[in-house]
Amino acid sequence: MTEAGGGAGAAGARAPSITILGVGNTLMGDDGFGIFVVDGLDAEALGPGVSVIAGDTAGMALLKHFLESDVVIVVDAMAAEAEPGAIFRFDPDEAGIMNLRSNNIHGMGVPHLVTNARLMGADPQVTVFAVQVGSVQPRNLELTPPVESAVERVRELIAAEVAQLLGN
Repeated sequence: MTEAGGGAGAAGARAPSITILGVGNTLMGDDGFGIFVVDGLDAEALGPGVSVIAGDTAGMALLKHFLESDVVIVVDAMAAEAEPGAIFRFDPDEAGIMNLRSNNIHGMGVPHLVTNARLMGADPQVTVFAVQVGSVQPRNLELTPPVESAVERVRELIAAEVAQLLGN
């Protein structure tokens, strides 16, 4: 797991099918980070073959996106004992993925989705952008200031990653 900043991957002859999947619970403060990020993304502006999905806490229902996409970019909150608002970028085979909030409260976390997709014969390129939570409290509909300040930066990082994947 590393602090975010770079991109990965290369596009083939055709544009890859890219799904940007925000997960989180917007009723639990900073846990809703992924939803806040994707709500401000425009799939059409990002490029051909790009879908933006607010997955909320859908759990196993999100598996179809891992089965149908060449690339899945997951946006989530995490508890990594870092400064609130710290941004991380990693792939699902790195140890840091176990700290994602989706593993704890969404029923079926990212590692489970990736494993199930692989068992079903799909192996999309998966990248996770996550932010360190500050506060996760029931019935809190807002992000804390440090996490809110990371929203636009993660949108920029995602746009750069998609541009690189599409060869732009």
